[in-house]
Amino acid sequence: MAWKELWTEQRPAPLNLSDTEILDWLGEYCDQAVYNRPSPQYRGGFTLYCDEISTSGATLREAVCLAAAKLDELNE
Repeated sequence: MAWKELWTEQRPAPLNLSDTEILDWLGEYCDQAVYNRPSPQYRGGFTLYCDEISTSGATLREAVCLAAAKLDELNE
């Protein structure tokens, strides 16, 4: 196995959720959603703390879709 594969975080492909599914998912699984303002050192975005995982994304949609995929992967 190449060193790049060992050092690269393996992330599931984000799910494609509708607006309603995102709101339902946030209400059911998300404990806390934090908006981080951009700074010269950080691009900003949302961090979600949900059940057993935390996930970040540039947009709330991106963060939720990735968190949903990670949670699905954990529950398989």
